[in-house]
Amino acid sequence: MRGLDGPLVYWAPEVQEGEARNIGFDMSAHPSDAPLTRAYDPAAVEALIAVTPVEPAEDVETRADRLLAGVIEALGARGGAVEALDERAARLHIVASRGLPPAAADGLGGPIADGLAGRALAEGYEVEVGEGDSGGDVELLPAGLADGGLRHALALPARVRERVLGVVWAAGPEPLLDDPVRRHAARVAAEAVGALLEQSRLYENLERAMAQILESDERLLGRIGLDIHDGPTQALSVALLEVQLLEADLDDAERSGVNLPPKLRPGLARVYETLGGALTEMRELIGHLRPTQFEDRLLADILDDAIRAWEVRTEGHVALSVSGDTSEEGLSISHKITLYRILQESLANAYRHGGATEVDVAVTMGPAGTTLEVRDGGAGFDPSKVREPRPGMPNPRFGVYGMRDRAHLLGGSFEIRSRPGDGAAVRVFLPRWHPPARADELPAT
Repeated sequence: MRGLDGPLVYWAPEVQEGEARNIGFDMSAHPSDAPLTRAYDPAAVEALIAVTPVEPAEDVETRADRLLAGVIEALGARGGAVEALDERAARLHIVASRGLPPAAADGLGGPIADGLAGRALAEGYEVEVGEGDSGGDVELLPAGLADGGLRHALALPARVRERVLGVVWAAGPEPLLDDPVRRHAARVAAEAVGALLEQSRLYENLERAMAQILESDERLLGRIGLDIHDGPTQALSVALLEVQLLEADLDDAERSGVNLPPKLRPGLARVYETLGGALTEMRELIGHLRPTQFEDRLLADILDDAIRAWEVRTEGHVALSVSGDTSEEGLSISHKITLYRILQESLANAYRHGGATEVDVAVTMGPAGTTLEVRDGGAGFDPSKVREPRPGMPNPRFGVYGMRDRAHLLGGSFEIRSRPGDGAAVRVFLPRWHPPARADELPAT
């Protein structure tokens, strides 16, 4: 706080020996009879500010790296790391790393051990080690750290609501700075890292749940397709055969001189046509429901499956273009399933409702996410009519709502633009997926 006439000052209660590991700083009003510390070092205040930026657009790894840089600066350290706890595997993995000797960086992550990070995780409070009077056992330092000359370190648990999710630690060749503001800055950063790790876990769990839902949906669709093939489709095929046999019997009857009712032949032809049309639609439906392979395949190849199947059924043509970051680092299996099913439904609607045989499909993969656009030159429609139910069909555009719901499930957007006589355009955007970084995926810093 700032005194009435003096420089910026900071008050901290007296701490007994042995309590330093559990200390939290009291930011309440300064008691009138309490002694004031020395004025703040301006660089210490800058260190506190450095660990509290608001950058909502950053991904978890970038934000963790920024916070780690702030901790290293605040403590006067040379390097450090952020390690996240994987409770299921009882292992640590690196989220961010800066300024460490190669031997020390190679020794990070892996099973939880009774080292610096392991001790901070197990005990739930900060642990400082170093030579001389600056801390505890140097043996707690990660392998290669002391050999690299970094023999002083501080590990701070990254926690959320008393649950430790990881560790932030910094190391240097000299004792780390113990200015109260600098230490507070490091603690603020560790708390922020805890919130980031929780966010990453929630996002990872959400993606896992979405993938399980969509993969279960694919398996269910496959089973439905098999049931339709073995049930209604076979029944329709038998019915068509029975109509053909009946026509043969009628031919025999006419050759025998039997006079048939004049409406019998046309009626039988309509029955045959109706059954044939139903069988064709059933087979198309089975083709839609047949599961495709999504694992270890590029998005363009997966979408091409839907395009080729549509071209065979309709004798139409689709022009596919793919642009942007084709490395597909921001695409999960859930993304690929969703884009495949939306393209499949869009192509079916273009032909079934718009009579289109020429369709343009564009996929753009950028830093923010992936966009799929499907444009056809068909009859078009009035989008406002999509919301209007028809007799006996309370959800007249079930496919449209299904596409919208699939996109929204992954936090994306869905839009249809059309007007009568001018074709239709479907646009879907799915935000980029940021999987948690692993040690072998981190760039050198």
